[in-house]
Formats: sequence, C-alpha cells, structure tokens
Amino acid sequence: MKLVKSSVCGDVSFNYTPILNGVFCLLIFFVLTAQFMTLEVEDVVLPPSLTAEPKDYTQFRNVVINIIRPENPAIVVMGHEHTYRTLTEHLKSLNESAKADNAKMNVILRADRKVPYEDVARAMLAAGNAQIEGWWIQADISRVEKATLKGSP
Repeated sequence: MKLVKSSVCGDVSFNYTPILNGVFCLLIFFVLTAQFMTLEVEDVVLPPSLTAEPKDYTQFRNVVINIIRPENPAIVVMGHEHTYRTLTEHLKSLNESAKADNAKMNVILRADRKVPYEDVARAMLAAGNAQIEGWWIQADISRVEKATLKGSP
C-alpha cells in the first residue's frame, strides 16, 4: 500500500471564538446577577447636620429607606413603596437572609427635611421590630460645610 504525502502545509492556529463566547457568557451572567444598589434612589432633600461624619457603607449589608413627599409621606425601599406594616415584614425577611449569610444588616434612613418626625420615628420602629440592630440617619453634610465656609450658621 502506497501512502501519499500531502505537500500542503497549513498554518496551525487556535480558534478563539468558543473561548470568547464562554467569557462573554460568564461576564453577562455576573453582571445580571450582581446586585447594584445606589444609596440615593429617590430625590430627598436631607436635613443639615453639624456633627455628622461620612460612614463606611461597605462593612454592612445596607438597606436604604427613603421617606419622600412631606405633604403625603411615603416609604420607599429599593424603588418599592411600602406601608409601615409591610416595611416591618420586608425588613424582617432581609434581616433573616443577611443572618443566613453571616452578614451584618444595616438600615440607612433618609427622610426629606420637611417630613414630620412622626413618620421618621415609625420607620425607626419598623427597623426595631424587624430586630435590626444597626441603623444610620443620613444627613446632608455638604450643605453644612458650604454654610460654615461662607460664615453663616
């Protein structure tokens, strides 16, 4: 039996298409499953504070509660409006999932400066009823710094 040798020598190259497809699929998966949370979802005019300091938000699993519309207050958590009763239940479920992941739960309370204090206190009670130990009240530090730089109280 006679073997015929081929005189055609082709370049050997690596096909990158399957690897790029896999990398892009993984990239899309991680982008879609990552939770992106911005701290300022709703437009809230925060009250000024003379003693507040910037906090490190990365140490905790943060839930931002915004109380908006001073004339008819509404509680908004992650873009969803809640009543005080549903807020407590929602915070309880978030706290339980944080404890299951061995994470510390923290509530950041943001209220418009014209919102009555009673509504802010109800949100605080809802966080307390959900057994969340850590919470912050966010204030507007930048306006205080600007005011003290200008010399006004």
